[in-house]
Amino acid sequence: MSKFCYIILVFILAFSACTERSGKDEGSAGSSGKGNNKFRSGTLAADQKKLIIAELKQMQEAFGDKDINLIEKYFNFPLAESTLSIYDLNEDFDQARKANGNKISKELFIRNFNDIYDYFQMGSFNDLFKAVKLDDLKHKNELSSENHTEDEGCYSLYHLKIEGDTVKLQYGTNSDQAFRAAHPDEEEVCSESSFEWTFKLEGKQLRLVRELTAG
Repeated sequence: MSKFCYIILVFILAFSACTERSGKDEGSAGSSGKGNNKFRSGTLAADQKKLIIAELKQMQEAFGDKDINLIEKYFNFPLAESTLSIYDLNEDFDQARKANGNKISKELFIRNFNDIYDYFQMGSFNDLFKAVKLDDLKHKNELSSENHTEDEGCYSLYHLKIEGDTVKLQYGTNSDQAFRAAHPDEEEVCSESSFEWTFKLEGKQLRLVRELTAG
């Protein structure tokens, strides 16, 4: 082999080795980057969940005390009809809302809070928070509970679910099947209802996205 050919061969082998090593280094860096992204994403989700749990505990106190000054902070005013639908609350409220383009101002909400509280059976927020353990959300995303009373046609149901930066709170009543079986002649044993509230974490504060009522 000539000296010139030998030099060319050595150059080719050296170049191939460098290229292979560079590819491995880039692959390692890429894998490390992906790992860091997953870690950051997991940390963000964990921090977000901690904030939601803390907010739910604050909400528990607010509704437990029926403190309008704390409760109104969970609402972005003015409230559109698609966010909070109320029909035939009282004459003054209905007229004021209509004059305001079917939106509920903060002042209107506060002035009619007692009627709104009863309309949405907000006292059931207290029952929901008593029925579930918020600290269980540290290792769960969903909590449910039912309260059955002997010889009553209705039972109460409670449900809480975290999905990313949103949380759904549901309370309501349903027909008790044991009671229905024991009273086959009764067509309707319970006036069933369901209230579902969806809140979203905005910064460090939960805000209402929408409320859905059935029944």
